[in-house]
Amino acid sequence: MHKNLLKDFLVLLSLGGILLVTGYFISKKIWNADVDLNIKISFEQENKLGEVFNEMILNQYSVIENNAVDSALHIISNRLTRGLDSTPYRYQFVILKSKEINAFTVPGGNIYVFSGLVDFTDSPEELAAVLAHEIGHAEKRHVVSKLVKELSIAAILGSLSGGDPSLIARLLKEIIGNSFDREQETEADKFGLTLLEKAKIAPKNLARFFEKLNSKDLDYNENLEILMTHPHNNKRIENARRYKVGNDFQALPFDINWEKVKMSIR
Repeated sequence: MHKNLLKDFLVLLSLGGILLVTGYFISKKIWNADVDLNIKISFEQENKLGEVFNEMILNQYSVIENNAVDSALHIISNRLTRGLDSTPYRYQFVILKSKEINAFTVPGGNIYVFSGLVDFTDSPEELAAVLAHEIGHAEKRHVVSKLVKELSIAAILGSLSGGDPSLIARLLKEIIGNSFDREQETEADKFGLTLLEKAKIAPKNLARFFEKLNSKDLDYNENLEILMTHPHNNKRIENARRYKVGNDFQALPFDINWEKVKMSIR
């Protein structure tokens, strides 16, 4: 009797050990797969993926090009990119004709700005604040990680050779909608505030931008903050206002006629 009980116990113990070891290797394999997801998309592949999105974007929107807006965008973007310590990207900034107040980033360091956003801002510093945030998304590879979560690696790489146009179109719609999670938005804000300081642009301009959104009733519903993926505007304003610049910081104003720029895109 006791021998049988002991035998049964040893069998159960062995099975438990096998299950434990098997579970360990399965979880380790899954964990490693998750880690590998972010490194299986090289920067070269990311750049090619950006070209796919770029082609689709240019088929959907008209690009605004004139001396006033081109010069302003060049001055602002140069100041920001010079503030980067290092970057794997060759940034491209494009103004698209649309009344929507938005800017978005696609793989490869391509940043698109709707003319409605330019028209909405009160100064080049405010636009620079939004672009600094978008650069944060690019540098942290938020778009790539989002695509990895949405698709298999095979599907992403397949899109480099044409892929499914409807799938690419759906992903582009999500990217334009800036559907990043709350942690990513907060991380991009922090990166953007630091970049603004390095570029000699007052970080409080990001707060001013969100304050204007609030004043125009374009903010998010305060009662739904816990359900939103984006941090609430008031929280972002508070973070930007609290950002401490160095004691030697001195903002360098842009020498840009902003009203002339805004008139050129209307």
